[in-house]
Amino acid sequence: MEIRQFLCLARYEAGSGFRVAAMHFDGERLGSWARLLGCGKDGALSMNEVRYRNKSPARPLDVFAAPIESAVGNPPQTENLLVGQRPRWRKTGTYPRELLGDLCSSPLMLWSDKTSTKAGSFDRVLAPEAAEIESSLLLIELDRYIVDVTRRPVSEQKVVRVRFRHLEREYRLLLCEDVLRRRYARHSPGEYEVVRPTAACITLGPPGKQGRIKRVASLIPLEERTAA
Repeated sequence: MEIRQFLCLARYEAGSGFRVAAMHFDGERLGSWARLLGCGKDGALSMNEVRYRNKSPARPLDVFAAPIESAVGNPPQTENLLVGQRPRWRKTGTYPRELLGDLCSSPLMLWSDKTSTKAGSFDRVLAPEAAEIESSLLLIELDRYIVDVTRRPVSEQKVVRVRFRHLEREYRLLLCEDVLRRRYARHSPGEYEVVRPTAACITLGPPGKQGRIKRVASLIPLEERTAA
């Protein structure tokens, strides 16, 4: 087991638990992407496992140390790391928000833009395409986005998606960041526009019946709100 330090860029819901998307960080330089997984079903981390000693959960911009058992990545999720049970994660600092924009990239597309699910837009990557992809996490900058809140036809469960434009495409992706998703799920169905420079962490999920699905793992404001 090895203790490594990371910059947290997303804590998001997946399956029966959570994942944490991060970058390796030695205190001065940022390295490659990492997706931290646990020993739960399908690699789930429990909420308890992503908490520090003071019981606060890991959140974007936290710098923290965690025990790593092994690399468990397979293309395109080459970043996956299995987290050890002990010791508990330890927060070691906070990354400056004003530097976050420098970490954003501007790919020509989000992996592949050939297919969509019924409710999304350019949100799916089929297996043959996914086999050619070497990474599954991105951080892009948005000037504005729209949060779509809808209801499922039968269960009437709220579904939250994020609509945004990147280069020449308008994407509509599921939001899986837990705090923000629950907040918008309390809203009435509708569209909610946010005009604010934001870093969006996009994750390409594991294989499923519809292929691999792109999701928004976090939305991190690039500037603090100032009082009017």
